[in-house]
Amino acid sequence: MGIKGSSTRQIYFQDAQVPVENVLGEIGKGHLIAFNILNIGRLKLCAAALGGTKQSITISLQYAATREQFKQPIANFGAIKHKLGEMAIRTWACESALYRSAQLIDHKEKELLEAGKPFNEALLGAAEEYAVECAMLKVNGSEVLDFVVDEGVQIHGGNGFSDEYVISKAYRDSRINRIFEGTNEINRLLTMDMTLKRAMKGKIDLMTPAMNVMKELMSIPDFGSDDESEFSKELKLIASFKKAILLAAGAAAQKLAMKLESEQEILMNVADMALKPLWRKAPCCASSNCIHKKVRTP
Repeated sequence: MGIKGSSTRQIYFQDAQVPVENVLGEIGKGHLIAFNILNIGRLKLCAAALGGTKQSITISLQYAATREQFKQPIANFGAIKHKLGEMAIRTWACESALYRSAQLIDHKEKELLEAGKPFNEALLGAAEEYAVECAMLKVNGSEVLDFVVDEGVQIHGGNGFSDEYVISKAYRDSRINRIFEGTNEINRLLTMDMTLKRAMKGKIDLMTPAMNVMKELMSIPDFGSDDESEFSKELKLIASFKKAILLAAGAAAQKLAMKLESEQEILMNVADMALKPLWRKAPCCASSNCIHKKVRTP
């Protein structure tokens, strides 16, 4: 349907022998390598998708600037400006999340290398540490690209449905990104599954902030704030997002207990709430005025 430049083929191995010196990892544990490398693949897929969004925005903008209706370029009309603006906003937000995650993984890899880990273990270990973020980025990046190319076709109008225009190719090529490297449904489920498992192992403290939210609900609400610092309103909104996630996830866990893992609709909806990324402590957080301290998850 798309990605015609990819030489996708079926390969069959029959009676194939692999020399012992060519075995990767341990026999019987190859799936661990495969699963860990998926984390890196998901991060890279987000980056590739963002490249597609930028190119599609450029193509759409150029078309809107030259296509005329009612004796003026359609780029002058508010509806088209809104589309282009929304395309740019979603791309910028996703790219910011990607760069931050990539930095976190890079710092973790260097930390593991300094601890004496070989390169391959350091790389896979760093990606595994931020596997939740990689899953979220894969979902977000692929869906931002789908949104952008769809709006790009709409900006092109009838021409967007024609093979003569590049945006139609971008539209077809985009669709695969929600399928490979784990479908977006699987990655949504993984986002919640990995987060809850880390909480159960004590790697993430979800109980304390959840209890704090419950106490806050029982107390006098905060109708305002004297904080007029940079991004204070945005930080307050993000904090409220996280409280809503904790309430929804906590209520589901309390009601369903061990049955929660089979309630995929609930898990996917909570994952969508959490796609306002679950950032944790960044390397720069040693600074007392670091903004990350105010916005990361508990």
